[in-house]
Amino acid sequence: MATKKIGIIFGMENTFPGAFVEKVNSMGNPDIQAEFVKIGGIRMAEPSGYRVIVDRISHDIPFYRAYL
Repeated sequence: MATKKIGIIFGMENTFPGAFVEKVNSMGNPDIQAEFVKIGGIRMAEPSGYRVIVDRISHDIPFYRAYL
């Protein structure tokens, strides 16, 4: 079974995103992995590779809204 990835997109905050990733990864489920989403050049309708993306920034940056 493929690993299910959970991504998180965030801005300048520095406490919640790291704690979230650490908590998910420490739960011991080998089928689930959390990580920070890294977005570079993208193509329309290209799959992100994430099962879930936690969005903490698109309300401020419209580009991320379009990506999601």
